[in-house]
Amino acid sequence: MKKILRRILLLFLLFVIGVTGTAFLLNNETTDDRSDMNLPTLPELMVEYDGNYANIMYGYREKMQVDFTRDSISPIDTTKQLTFVINPYEAKVNSLSYEIRTSDGSIVIENRKIKNLSEADGYQKAIVEISSDLLMNQEYSMEITLSTDKGDAYYYTRIVSRQNVNTGAYVNFVKNFYEKCMDKATADDLSSYIEPDENNTTTNFSSISINSTLRQISWGQLAPYLNRKGVPVIKDINETTASLVITYQIGAKDDSGYAQLYNVTEFYRLRYDEMRIRLLNFNRSANQIFNAESACISKEGLLLGIRNRNVNYMLNDDASVVAFEQEGDLYTYSPEDGKIVRIFTFRNGEDSDSRDNRGEHNIKIIRVDQKGNVDFVLYGYMNRGNHEGYSGVCVYHYNSDQNVIEERVFIPSTESYGFITYDLGTLSYVNSNNGLFLLFAQKLYLVDINEGSFKILDEGISNENFAVSDTNAHAAWLVENGDYAGYIKEIDFDTLETRMLSPQNDQQLRIYGFMNEDLVYGIVKNEDILTDDNGHLTEGAYLLRIEGFDGETKKEYFQDGLYINKVTIGETLMEFELGQKEGNTYTFVKKDNIMNNKKKVANEVAIELISNATTGTQVRLAFEKNASTEIPLLIVAKQKSVDEHNIALDTQVPKENGFYVYAAGKLNAIFTNPAEAIKSADSLMGVVLNRNQQYVWERGNKKTQYQMNAEDIPAPMLNASLDQKALQEAFGDSGTVLDLSGCTLDNVLYEVSAQRPVIAKTGPNSSVIITGYDEYNTYLYDPATGQIAPYGMQDSTALFEKAGNIFITYMENINH
Repeated sequence: MKKILRRILLLFLLFVIGVTGTAFLLNNETTDDRSDMNLPTLPELMVEYDGNYANIMYGYREKMQVDFTRDSISPIDTTKQLTFVINPYEAKVNSLSYEIRTSDGSIVIENRKIKNLSEADGYQKAIVEISSDLLMNQEYSMEITLSTDKGDAYYYTRIVSRQNVNTGAYVNFVKNFYEKCMDKATADDLSSYIEPDENNTTTNFSSISINSTLRQISWGQLAPYLNRKGVPVIKDINETTASLVITYQIGAKDDSGYAQLYNVTEFYRLRYDEMRIRLLNFNRSANQIFNAESACISKEGLLLGIRNRNVNYMLNDDASVVAFEQEGDLYTYSPEDGKIVRIFTFRNGEDSDSRDNRGEHNIKIIRVDQKGNVDFVLYGYMNRGNHEGYSGVCVYHYNSDQNVIEERVFIPSTESYGFITYDLGTLSYVNSNNGLFLLFAQKLYLVDINEGSFKILDEGISNENFAVSDTNAHAAWLVENGDYAGYIKEIDFDTLETRMLSPQNDQQLRIYGFMNEDLVYGIVKNEDILTDDNGHLTEGAYLLRIEGFDGETKKEYFQDGLYINKVTIGETLMEFELGQKEGNTYTFVKKDNIMNNKKKVANEVAIELISNATTGTQVRLAFEKNASTEIPLLIVAKQKSVDEHNIALDTQVPKENGFYVYAAGKLNAIFTNPAEAIKSADSLMGVVLNRNQQYVWERGNKKTQYQMNAEDIPAPMLNASLDQKALQEAFGDSGTVLDLSGCTLDNVLYEVSAQRPVIAKTGPNSSVIITGYDEYNTYLYDPATGQIAPYGMQDSTALFEKAGNIFITYMENINH
């Protein structure tokens, strides 16, 4: 028995020596073309309010589209001054210059250069005094240029002149709130701000809200310390409310005594009243920075720690290697030998600072092969390295044998992170022939990585009429222009084969998405596209079809007398509503669904949630095969030095009408229908902007009362016509008509508060103009009499609802 134990021990020692030696060689083998990523060099820029820093900005190496770079807003008061604070790090900053433009970036309002920068405590300061007459409550874009010894760097914020916005108080509140949460002794001061649900006994630090208990908000038993301070960023601010975001880093010991780091992001929605600041909404997410050296491996799986459960991962065919992304870092893990490879990170270990820790990038895993080689796409802001300060798309290949990642191509973009994510979140795929497919600025690109060239496969593609399959290997879109307008075009990205689906006479096609790799689309008869009394179109598909790329029909769904709409496709289920015709509209009948019969893949990974008293809810990757060792072996990939392969694409967003919903400090969605955008923003406590970056609607910024005179109503609206085409012709280039039908009365009263009267339907052949409101009444202009009269608020709500909530208003166009 002892001999057997000695043999087992000897074999185990040989195994450890072998894998350790392999790791040593992989981590230390040096050749001429292997290196580490260059350190960050660009300074940081902030704005000072009442002694506190806010609106941290990171530098760009090229000028961005200012109308689509909306990371922060910097309010100015009657002094029209802004104090900029520079953290230069190792750079030498020679001067600061700025340029103020209209919100759409088309007209320069003011520019100036400041050479004399004051210095104190390692920071530099510049006080900007704006001399131009800026319109009150109108946003402007501001580009700040720092001239450094390493070249120019560009920084972006938006400025707005507003009275009584209490900017300094809001910034100070956020700073104090997050700091007090770190100390149980001071956390009690926060109890009056939150709205705890005492029935919420489960602690999940990746999802804390205003309804969490004080114990949960003050970090329970985690006992964290502040590893890196945060700087509040103002996302939206008006006379009534403000929305701010802060990101900071904490450290805490786990159950095994290992120190772990967590990136924390908090969102605050605040209101200032006569007594104090009130917290309207609060959300916090903490996400663990994966530490392979102290990784917890067990027969149950690989512990990822505190994070959300939406793990971005991919297995190879036999599940011997899994690639996963966490907090912007990419790893592979092999259960058979416990090997963990850190393929990509911007972080610089213990010397990391807020620049390389910035989370404005995503990783999309394309494929993982049997050897552990990985293809992936990195997109967003480049924190450091050869492309530091650029926004764009980078394609990488990781070679497991050589333990190096090789950059295959880089595509710079002048879009901000939010818009890149919106586009590339829809499509980014690399086929086996090194063809990269991207949807950028309504164009479908094929980039030949080997040749460094590209071509446009199609353009004028709207995101709402574009769909990709589960693997991104297939895509389909509705052709909107040319001889094939109305056709569906589908492509196989691996073979480059395409096919066209043509509608029959008196029919139209609608794309709903993909179920696995099969296209789901609907067929609508022209006679089933109904126009109601208000000129609004509604439609229903009589047939839903699921079809493979080879044209094989997998399933058809129809029910006599019923019509399909509102189709949503999930991982396991496709759901939709069925309606029936009733006059010139559809009425809801019932819901139905189609199950996804996707075959279970062998050796799948399961996402499991576990919990303990200290860390609360944690996420674990669970494998069907048990790990052969619980001792992690970390291997760090090097970068292969290669000639740069940069390709410039046209990433300018087309100038067309669109309505952008921003919520919780980021771009949430883009709509072509302003009413749908407002309803979405209302549910998310957000705002809506148009293509010119004008506020179309803001949650929480409606005055308590407001009233216009009849003389304030624009001439085109005086007859309260609901004919949108005639209204637009009457406004001409001075304004854009907005159809807000389907919104609530409370929604459209924001427009009145913003001095934009609203036409409202009251009956089959009657309408009024809403010119004002107070707590008890609306004030309605009757075009027949030319008089304004009060009408009870509840009666108004009922009147407009009975008429279908048909509302029309307008936006003044920016004069260029």
